[in-house]
Amino acid sequence: MPVYNVEKYVERALLSALNQTYENMEFIIADDRGTDKSMEIIRRIVAGHPREKQVRIIEHERNIGPGAGRNTAIENAQGKYLYFMDSDDAISPDCIARLSAKMQEENVDFVTGSRRRLMQSGEIIEDLICNVPNMKGHLDVARQFFEKRNKALHVASWNRLYRLSFLRDNRILSNPTHLNEDTAFSFQVFLNAFSCSFVPEITYFYYDTPDSIVKMQKKNLPPRLGLNYAEMCSFYREYVQKYRKENIYESVLQWIVNNEYFYSIKVSDSAVIAKPDKRKFLEDTARFPVSFGGIAGLKRKKSFFYIMWFAFHLPCRIALFKFIFWLSEVKKKR
Repeated sequence: MPVYNVEKYVERALLSALNQTYENMEFIIADDRGTDKSMEIIRRIVAGHPREKQVRIIEHERNIGPGAGRNTAIENAQGKYLYFMDSDDAISPDCIARLSAKMQEENVDFVTGSRRRLMQSGEIIEDLICNVPNMKGHLDVARQFFEKRNKALHVASWNRLYRLSFLRDNRILSNPTHLNEDTAFSFQVFLNAFSCSFVPEITYFYYDTPDSIVKMQKKNLPPRLGLNYAEMCSFYREYVQKYRKENIYESVLQWIVNNEYFYSIKVSDSAVIAKPDKRKFLEDTARFPVSFGGIAGLKRKKSFFYIMWFAFHLPCRIALFKFIFWLSEVKKKR
């Protein structure tokens, strides 16, 4: 559990974790150097709790971000499995018991539970029930996420029990300085996982928090998040090159385009990001995850999609330049 300025919600989150029915657990709390009383509340609750000796608090030297908290857990966890939760949410008392039982039964790379989204008042917004079959096979998990857009495979890193060796063997980590670390983390998980399973019972309670990072993205996007987006685009482009010869490649490219379009709109609409920074972001995004010469070799339907994306959603000058360059590449091949 990474902790940063959540004094209003952390008691609920921590008690839901400490009061699990499953016994053989350790609790890693990553102190990301907040400025409120979150850690005071945590230390008060832990002191004298029956599970006090099972709790480890790891202090970061400075505030970095939730991604650093994920990495702290992966690097320091001593168990066989690892579960992430946010410090403003809660989990069911039998969460770990249910997920670990499924993990031991199926022996998969990760197990995902169902979740409930609520208002802070407790009013239920929606339930997402993961009542779907197991996924197993080379790139089958990736295919379900990138091609079929299976909703059971959400981008949040929480409410999954991971086999720790799977994360470590594939060197799956978060960018430690990113505020929106979940998407890039799950991007790696889905591409590397050979198998996963699901639990239809609700194990996670996601609370809508007014000052959460998700809410920040819906308002005026701050410069730090804009920079995070730019770095994520570069990461996706580089990472996907390992899959150029796989059938999943085009679907992953399309997913990257969708994300870059989303990022571009958020950056463009922000009233607090400077115009030169906006322009640089859009120009960098227009470089695309693959050259237009490479797009010419893809299926016609997908190629058309990529061209239309540039024509309608990026500055016309950049789009025109890219289109002319692509035509020249096509003529060379002929």
